[in-house]
Amino acid sequence: MKQVTLLVSLLLILSMFNTVVADAAAPEGISHARMMPVDNIANHGSTMVELPDGTLFSVWFNGVGERDGNLTKLIGSRSKDGGKTWTEPFVVYDTWDFPDNNPVLFVDSQQRLWLFYGVIYNGQWVSTQTKFMYADMGNYEYAVRNGGNAKWHYPQPLYTNVGEGMFGEGKYSNGQWNYGIKGAEIKFVNPSSVTAATYLDPSQYVSVTTRFGGATRFITDSFVVSMRNKYDQYVAYLKSAKPYDDVYAGRTDEIITMLTTGVSVKEPSIIKNSIERSSGADNDVNTWGPIYRRLGWQTKNKPIEVTLADGVTKRLILPLYSDSLANSVCAYTDDHGITWKFSDPIVGSGTIQGSLIQKKDGTLRGYFRSGKLDGRNGRMAWHTTYSESTDFGVTWSVPKVDPYLKNDGGFELSKLPNGDWLIATNQETSRSVVKKTLDGNRNSFSLLLSTDEGMNWKPIMIKDGMNNGESYEYPSVLVDRAGNALMNYTYKIPSAGATIGFSKIASSEIGTLFNSVITATYGAGSSLNYDNVVMLPTIELNVGQSTQMAYNLTISGQSFDATTDTLTLTSDLPAVATINTSGTVTAIQAGTAMVTAVSNKYGTIYKFIVKVTQ
Repeated sequence: MKQVTLLVSLLLILSMFNTVVADAAAPEGISHARMMPVDNIANHGSTMVELPDGTLFSVWFNGVGERDGNLTKLIGSRSKDGGKTWTEPFVVYDTWDFPDNNPVLFVDSQQRLWLFYGVIYNGQWVSTQTKFMYADMGNYEYAVRNGGNAKWHYPQPLYTNVGEGMFGEGKYSNGQWNYGIKGAEIKFVNPSSVTAATYLDPSQYVSVTTRFGGATRFITDSFVVSMRNKYDQYVAYLKSAKPYDDVYAGRTDEIITMLTTGVSVKEPSIIKNSIERSSGADNDVNTWGPIYRRLGWQTKNKPIEVTLADGVTKRLILPLYSDSLANSVCAYTDDHGITWKFSDPIVGSGTIQGSLIQKKDGTLRGYFRSGKLDGRNGRMAWHTTYSESTDFGVTWSVPKVDPYLKNDGGFELSKLPNGDWLIATNQETSRSVVKKTLDGNRNSFSLLLSTDEGMNWKPIMIKDGMNNGESYEYPSVLVDRAGNALMNYTYKIPSAGATIGFSKIASSEIGTLFNSVITATYGAGSSLNYDNVVMLPTIELNVGQSTQMAYNLTISGQSFDATTDTLTLTSDLPAVATINTSGTVTAIQAGTAMVTAVSNKYGTIYKFIVKVTQ
C-alpha cells in the first residue's frame, strides 16, 4: 500500500512539474473580452481607469452619431475581475438634447476620480464646450455604488481662454504700447499707428486681413504671434529634414503646400486659416471676436499629473485639441481644478488628439495625430509628430516628425513600472516605402514598446481584422498597479455593429511577448533573402507560380511550429500575390505585395515581400 501511495505521489509531482514546464513554455498570451453586446448604433471613444479598490471603470459615448447625435450620451461599465467580465452598461451622464462626446477618465494622486468630456452645442466641432466633473473617495468605489455610476459633483465648464485677454486696440504712450483693461476684441494695433516714432517689432505681431472688407490689423496677442512664429520654424524644419519623404519622394512638399497655400477651396491653407480664425478675422462683422479660441477645444486622452520643482505641488495637465484650428494646447491646474491656465499653441502637421508622457529627466513629451481643418482628420501626414515641454506643460517646442510611429486614428501612451513606454495605435497596417499610398486603415490594432523613451519601438499585434473586415478604433492603453497592460477600443464587426473591446497582457508576459520571434522558410526549406531597399525579407516568384511557407515561433526560449498556433495570414495586394490559410503563396500579376503573418495568441509579427515578375 505504501508503494502504491508513493507511486501516486510521484506521478502527481511529475504531473505538476510537467504542468509548470508547459505553462512556462506556453504563456497565456493576449486575452480578450467585450464590455457590452454588439450594438448597431455608435459606441466609440472609450476611456478606462483602475480605481483604488482594484476594479476597472470604463466610459464611452453611445448614440446615433458623434457631433450631430442629440441622443448621444456617456455610458459606462465596471469590472471587478481584471476585465474578464463587465457589468451591464449604465448611463454615466446625458446632457439633455445635446451630444456628449470623447470622455476621459483619470484618478489623481489624491484618489479623486475625474471625468472630462465635450458637449457639442450646434452639431459642429467648433461648438464643443469641454466640461469636467469629479467624485472623491467614498463616492465611486464598486461596492459603494453597487457596480454602477459614481456619485459625481455637478459638471463644470472648462472655460478655455487661450492666449491673452480681450484687451482690444493698443495705443502708444510713454514709449510703449498700452491696452485697455477689457474689450470685445483681442490685442491689436492699427497699422496706421505704427511709425518710426512708435516702433513695433515685427516678431511681436502678425499682420492679418479680414475676409470681409479687407481691413488689416497687426495682431499682438501672444497666442496668435506664437502660432505664426512656430509655424515658420516648423515649415523651415520640414524643408530641411524632408521627414515625410519616406512615404514617397515629394510627400513633404505636399504637406508644406497644405500648410502654406492649401490645395482647394474646401482645403485652404491651414496656417492662414488657423491664424485668421484665432484672430477673429473670419467674422462677417466689424468686431473681430475669435470664437474659435473659446469654443471647439476637445478632449481625447488622459491627463498627466506631475510634481513641480518645489517637490510638493501637483499639476494636472490635460491635452486639448481644436479641429477648427488644427492644433493643440494643454490646460493645467495647480489647485485641484479650482483654476485653470493654458499653454502656448502646439502647431505642426495638424497636431490634434495628443497623448502625454514624462521622460526620466522630467521633460514632458506629447505625441499628436495629424488632422486637417474642420475635422477632416487623418490621412494628412500619416506620421505622428511630437513636441516637448521643459516647464511642466506651459510652453512647448516646435514639433518633430516621428520616423516610425504612424497612425490613421486616435492612440494613447502609457508607462510601465520599469519606465518603458507603451503606445496603443493602428500601427503596422500599410507599407510606407514600398506601397506609395496614403491610405491607412483601422483594421489592425498594435501595441508598441519602447525601452529608450521613444527612440525605437517594437510592435506586437493585438487584433488583426485585415481578412474579416473588423476594425479597432481609438485604442487606449492603461498600465494598472500590478503592471498589466490593459487596452480598450471601439470594436466594429461588419454587418453586426459595434461594441467596446478589451484586451489584456499580464505584467509577467509583456517582455516575453515583445521578445517573441517568427521566422519563415519557403519551398523545400529555403531561407528568404533580405532586401536592404525595402528592409524586409523577400521571395521572388513568376506569375502563376506558387510556393509553400513554413513558420517557426520562438517564445520564452522555446521554438514551436507556428502552424500549431493560429496565424492570421494576409497580403496587402492580393491582385499581385495571395496567401491562403495553409500558407501557400501564389503569384497573380507583376508587382510587389507584402505578406504579414501574425500570431493571434501572442501578437508576434512577421512580414516579407513577394516580388512577382512575368
